[in-house]
Amino acid sequence: MYYSKRQIIQLLVQKGFLTLQHTEEILSTQKKEGGKLSSLLIGKNFIPKEALLEFINVHLNIPHVDTSQLKISSDVTALIPTEVARKHNIFPLMKSEAGITLGLADPVTILDLDDIKELHGQQINPVLAPEAELLALIRTYYAVNESGGGREEQNMEDILGSAFADISVKTRGEVELTELAQITQEMPIVKATNFILDKAIESKASDILIEPLEESTRIRFRIDGLYRQIESLPRSFHPFIISRIKVISDLDIAEHRFPQDGQFKIKLRDREVDFRVSIFPLITGEKAAIRILDKTTGLLDVDKLGLKEEAVAGLKKVSHMPHGMILVCGPAGSGKTSTLYSVLKYIHTPEQNIITVEDPVEYQIKGINQVAVNLKTGLTFSRCLRSILRQDPDIIMVGEIRDFETVDIAIKAALTGHLVLSTLHTTTAAGSVVRLLDMGVEPFLINASVLCIISQRLVRRICIHCKEKIPNQPYFRGHGCNECMDSGYKGRVLLAEILYISPKIKTSIASLKMEEKKIKEISRSEGMKTLREEGEALARAGITTIEEVLRVTPAD
Repeated sequence: MYYSKRQIIQLLVQKGFLTLQHTEEILSTQKKEGGKLSSLLIGKNFIPKEALLEFINVHLNIPHVDTSQLKISSDVTALIPTEVARKHNIFPLMKSEAGITLGLADPVTILDLDDIKELHGQQINPVLAPEAELLALIRTYYAVNESGGGREEQNMEDILGSAFADISVKTRGEVELTELAQITQEMPIVKATNFILDKAIESKASDILIEPLEESTRIRFRIDGLYRQIESLPRSFHPFIISRIKVISDLDIAEHRFPQDGQFKIKLRDREVDFRVSIFPLITGEKAAIRILDKTTGLLDVDKLGLKEEAVAGLKKVSHMPHGMILVCGPAGSGKTSTLYSVLKYIHTPEQNIITVEDPVEYQIKGINQVAVNLKTGLTFSRCLRSILRQDPDIIMVGEIRDFETVDIAIKAALTGHLVLSTLHTTTAAGSVVRLLDMGVEPFLINASVLCIISQRLVRRICIHCKEKIPNQPYFRGHGCNECMDSGYKGRVLLAEILYISPKIKTSIASLKMEEKKIKEISRSEGMKTLREEGEALARAGITTIEEVLRVTPAD
């Protein structure tokens, strides 16, 4: 039986999940702000999702269905447009005098069916089906192009084709190593792997996860800093996709017990792209984490980092110093390496000898000497630094300061006439000073060597296609559209606080009054804007949301 939105709300009140006051507030908010009823109930904390699922299972009595035995005609799939099916993860299974039988992956979707305009006027009979089955149906039946010229190779099922049946049979038993190696070289698996990589590039993703679940393989992309599920494959394909990744990364396909790291380079979308691979054994199988390294240098421009004019001017000034240390701090994925390379690219001239030590080399800049550390052979950051100093460098970039030995050599290099750039994993710029002291660096060495510390974050931009002002607030948001995959965000922008080691801060460090709070107070009195302050300014300007600022920046 299908319940309308109003009937569901009435039933929630009747069963004690909501009060009448809540229903008035819910309907009023939805009328003003729009959005899904399910998102409103859960997001505004009216009902926990677990309680809502329990209510649906007990009181709405939605039947389950096995879609594998169904034959679905094009007349039925035409009832719902492709974008609607993909957005809501629904699929029309059959049509009869009783109405449309509609497959749902998430029971909560039943709360939002009234708001899907394409369903108005139709009697809906909802049924539940496994998510993997619905995704497979959506890819299969909505893959026909509009011209009617047959299916486009735009999803996994089309690419893999008849390999589904063959591989499903083979994976019922153990697959021999020679057969595994052979299958990874066959066209369906090669195409499927390339499809994943190509789609990640098209989506401007920074990372790919290929994860073994109990009944399926989940493929997720990190887009604008957050992971989104892109594909779901039958579990039987997992070992072949992983083995293909291993083959092109020059890893051992026979090794399944220990982690493996590698990298590969392929040409996609008319340019060469590098990928860094980590294979990790889970109890459900091997998981692949792939970092996409775009080594083109077009975006490595200090003027285009997104910093304010005065911040750019200050950064340029210290980068022209003949010696000293510039540190960039922040969590993984905050763009630290891009900032350092932008500075390197800005100060690089043929008259200078620049050497970098990285793990791995993420960008290649012509004319700069770059070294990749190799822990297996003992080529560590500290060992590289000792040898680099004999290469008569003017400027040194150290990918990351991880221990006292590395920071000790780096500071000595900064004190002996070298400009040193590096990164540190700390939350704030002021916290980096405390971190150096905790690592055993003497206060007078910090004062003598460190020029400035940059703490940075990347926050998501509001999608310009669906941007709107929030009523009665000085902030903006994106309500979600096709351009931003209904997230309300598209792209990212840099937030940064820059702490210069001024005479007052040097005095504080030398007198051992080096609490993070004290250092931050002095910097703010001298004009530094914190990450939170910079973020709030961007939120008021309509560039990002206040929720995004609160998510990524530490409180002051």
